[in-house]
Amino acid sequence: MDSLSADLVCRIFVRPELSLSLTKKQWQQLILILRNQQLLARYSALFKQAGLFDSIPKQTQRHFLNADVLANNHKKQVLFEALELKHEVEGRQQYLIFLKGAGYSLSNSSIGQTRIYNDIDILTDKKSIDGIEKKLTLYGWQSEELTEHDEKYYRKWAHEIPPLRHGIRGTVVDIHHNIVPIISGRHIDADQFAKHSVITKDGFQILSYAAMTMHSLIHLFFNEDVKKGYRDLIDIHTLMTDHSDDEYWEELINLARESGFELELFLACRYSEKFFATKIPAKVTKHIAVNRPWNMKYLDFIYKRVLKPNHPICRPNMFGLATFLILLRGHFQKMPLHILIFHLTTKSFIGMTQALLGKHFFTKELEQDQP
Repeated sequence: MDSLSADLVCRIFVRPELSLSLTKKQWQQLILILRNQQLLARYSALFKQAGLFDSIPKQTQRHFLNADVLANNHKKQVLFEALELKHEVEGRQQYLIFLKGAGYSLSNSSIGQTRIYNDIDILTDKKSIDGIEKKLTLYGWQSEELTEHDEKYYRKWAHEIPPLRHGIRGTVVDIHHNIVPIISGRHIDADQFAKHSVITKDGFQILSYAAMTMHSLIHLFFNEDVKKGYRDLIDIHTLMTDHSDDEYWEELINLARESGFELELFLACRYSEKFFATKIPAKVTKHIAVNRPWNMKYLDFIYKRVLKPNHPICRPNMFGLATFLILLRGHFQKMPLHILIFHLTTKSFIGMTQALLGKHFFTKELEQDQP
């Protein structure tokens, strides 16, 4: 068949030389899939490291080179925004840790060289949140309009405040006080987790590589949104591959045990190994084997589908069902049943009302001064 499969996209990541047999149509499809998954620059680096870039069709090379430029610009933008944020909230917190894509870029390691980001995530101590939010509003950061229910969700149940967008630059920052929603009952001690951080040579606070991995795998296997699951699994593979010394694995295992996310570590190792042949040390595999869940076949059915590249060109059979099951699993993990029912019912009511009466029906009107 001429159509590109999700399995082949994954195999090319492990064995880049397989790309040499792609047809012109398959190269076009690969570009569309990788652009959708924000992985063009990652695969570009892969082909260059394998010495295959010059063998790629010239028209295809241009897409990869453009992605390289974009990734480099994103890295520069992250550095600029991080400097601004650090200056704007200086001295108002115990710690200010840059997470996920921003943290990867600021680490100056291989995982950050090709990363594209949508927003900047930071972690700080909860008691400093209000002061930071008020200070950032003075520098042009504004919260987007939310319904009363969504505002309550963020303030009472979530692990972050509503996203702030800069009025001029358009950059979005997510300020976290935990890495797991409070309402889930599984949130960690953020202050203890923050101790697993380091200061870069540029003076930014980021997570240690083990803590980066822990945060990434929790984000992937505890949430309901896996639209970029393939990219996130590549992040996990890269971290486990580039920093696979004994100290790294010991810290990662201890973090999983202390935070109660040993199942998520097991799943991350399992699927990273299955998709990308990640080299997990035998003693680690033996240690985490006790966390193998009773419903392994069910989880395999889900994750072997949703962790593949998410694009209409290459979606596997029953992908829609697997995505729906992930949605249910994620919501049940993040909220107790009675809260979940209330949340989904309210969101459905708001959605239907806005569809009928306009999206601003629930937006609070600004009070006008009386003449």
